[in-house]
Amino acid sequence: MIDFFSMRFVLSHSLASGVLLAVSCGLLWGQGKPKRGTLNIEVVDPAGNAIPHADVRFSPPPEDAPSRLETATNGKLTLNLKPGSYTLVVACPGFKTTSTPITVHDTEEIQAVSIRMQIGYIGSVMVETTTQLESPRNKCAISQFLKPTRTVTGTYTEEATRKNAEGTVLLCATVDGHGNVTDVSPISGPPELLQLSMDAARQWQFEAPSKAPAFIRIEMTYSLTKACPNGKGMDVGDIVTTIVPTEEHEGDLKILGKLFQPSPPYPDAARAERRRGQLYLSIVVNPDGSVSDVRITKPLDELIDKPAVETVRTWRFNVSPGVNPTRFSVTLSFHIPCFDN
Repeated sequence: MIDFFSMRFVLSHSLASGVLLAVSCGLLWGQGKPKRGTLNIEVVDPAGNAIPHADVRFSPPPEDAPSRLETATNGKLTLNLKPGSYTLVVACPGFKTTSTPITVHDTEEIQAVSIRMQIGYIGSVMVETTTQLESPRNKCAISQFLKPTRTVTGTYTEEATRKNAEGTVLLCATVDGHGNVTDVSPISGPPELLQLSMDAARQWQFEAPSKAPAFIRIEMTYSLTKACPNGKGMDVGDIVTTIVPTEEHEGDLKILGKLFQPSPPYPDAARAERRRGQLYLSIVVNPDGSVSDVRITKPLDELIDKPAVETVRTWRFNVSPGVNPTRFSVTLSFHIPCFDN
């Protein structure tokens, strides 16, 4: 079973994330070198502000790239990539990890990728106080803000870990005249996360309220993503895909390119429990490029196998003229770079 999860505190209002891709003209990376595409990456928060030092990873990893990639102080990163399909993964503490498919074509190209991160993971969110309302139902209604001076994150219990519990916990805490929390009661949230959140909230401290006791509302959002050892980024999972013909016969078609090949999901529960390895499939590619008859030839994990098969069924390829539907072997390698590299 996994060890303790890393969590961050963030604002509680609902925020959206999005990814904008724009393709422009190309550049040549260097004299005499193979043609490469230039990828300009910009990472911003929901308000459009640059996020510096965001962890950037690719699957497969680009050749000749530094072992660690991160955005500069202006939230930007520029890379030259060989033609091919990649999965761009951006992670930063306090934000939800994003995963974006990127295709670099066999031409000189400049591709701009703007990634708007969504605030997430565990958060002290919108700490509010009120000193006038007596009703227990209303005592945590919004009135004014009370600044925390000490915060403590909830630590997963064995039960919460076993059940892969995630979600948001809303608490109501009572703060005395010195800013200490004297009582905590749950308002809502997953049952497995309530007690550990209350235990953490009792250790919080706030600036002294103008009138005591004050009542504050604390929101904690838990996610299964956590930090890797030795500061190597977040435990974002990568998936590498290999496709080869099962057998070669006259009249078989060949895969010339990818028209639609989304990467299978790496379920949070599987990644959090460090479940990784190879899933082996057999597929039939039809003359129109569609995929059928997807079979598991060697399973990997019950959490990973089914969603992977469902995704592979949606794939579509650019194929050579061929008379026969052709069977291919597919290997999906699930790994976590900060543990496997």
